[in-house]
Amino acid sequence: MAADTVYQRFVDVCVENATDDPVKLFRMLIRDPEVPMHSRMHHIIVPMVLVTAYWSVVRDFDLRSYLNEAAERASEVPEMICGYWGTCGSAVGTGLFLSVVTRTNPISKGKRWAQCNRLTSESLARIADVGGPRCCKRNAVLSIQTACAFLEREFGIVLHPSAYGCTRSDDNRECIGHRCPFYIIKNVEE
Repeated sequence: MAADTVYQRFVDVCVENATDDPVKLFRMLIRDPEVPMHSRMHHIIVPMVLVTAYWSVVRDFDLRSYLNEAAERASEVPEMICGYWGTCGSAVGTGLFLSVVTRTNPISKGKRWAQCNRLTSESLARIADVGGPRCCKRNAVLSIQTACAFLEREFGIVLHPSAYGCTRSDDNRECIGHRCPFYIIKNVEE
């Protein structure tokens, strides 16, 4: 299936299930059979769920249009940049989200340009605090949580991200186990 078809399906899911809980939307989108454990799809999912959750609170723009813009921009973020460029595509997705909803561009003046970059840097710092190796699910949720806290602090916009517990650790050869804030202990004998 072509990536464009998958992304349009993501847009539809976000529009049809709009909520102020970006983690809930994230869980819905990663259940799609086209979403592997690790992939650049996470770079697109993160800004899409944040745009949707933000819209659910403010409702002052055309959701479908902004989702398409976010997906188009995020589709340019390369795969595996966490290891090769020293940045995570999900963290980049948080700044991308903010630039879409604030209509920030490369020549924007004032604090919005800085806020987009600051959000990305805070997301990267949170990911770095947990450490590697890669886990697209973990880094996506860390980025989403960071964006929610940033929106409340900087804009007074409160999103309601639900708790997240990983169900994919067995699928991830690089899983960091107990070092991951989302790791769930399985098969514990009492």
